[in-house]
Amino acid sequence: MKEQRIKREKKYETSFLTLYEDDVKLHDESIKKRVVIKHPGGACVLPLLPDGRVILTIQYRYPIESVMIEIPAGKKDYFGEASLECAKRELEEETGYTSDTYEHLFTLHPCVGYSDEVLDIFLARDCIKKENPKAMDDDEDIEVMIVDKDEIKALLRDGQITDGKTLVALQYYLMSEN
Repeated sequence: MKEQRIKREKKYETSFLTLYEDDVKLHDESIKKRVVIKHPGGACVLPLLPDGRVILTIQYRYPIESVMIEIPAGKKDYFGEASLECAKRELEEETGYTSDTYEHLFTLHPCVGYSDEVLDIFLARDCIKKENPKAMDDDEDIEVMIVDKDEIKALLRDGQITDGKTLVALQYYLMSEN
C-alpha cells in the first residue's frame, strides 16, 4: 500500500511553502507522478465567550474569490513553531480577544491529496477583549462575528460556512457542549 519515492524535483518555493513533483513506485511496480506541497502547518481556535457564544471571523479569500466565515486560524510563522503559540497569536491578531484557557481538541489534515499541512485545533474558553491587541497582518481585512448556538446551526444549515476547519470545529462544539 505504501508508495516509494524514486525522485523528487523542487518546482516552486515561497516563504512558507515548497512545491515538489515526485516520481513514485506503486505497489504494482508502476511509476507515477505525485505533486506535494510542503507546508509549515498552522493552528486554529474555537473561541468561546464566557456566555458560550462563539467568535468567528469574516474575510475575503482570494484563491476561491469569496468571503468566508471561519474560526480564527493561521499558518505557523516558521517550521517548528508551537501550535499553541500560533493559535494564541492568531486569536489575538484576528479578533482582538485572548484567553487564559486553551485545550487541544484535535489535529486535522486538510488536504492529504497534495499537501503535508497539519492544523491543530484548540478550544479557548472565557475569551475577553484585549485593550491593546496585536495588529492584524498588513494584508488582512477581517471582521469579527459573534454567534450563539442557534445562529451557528442556521449558518451550517444554510450552507454559509464551507471552510473545512470551521465546519469540523463548530460541529464538534455543537455535539460536545451542553
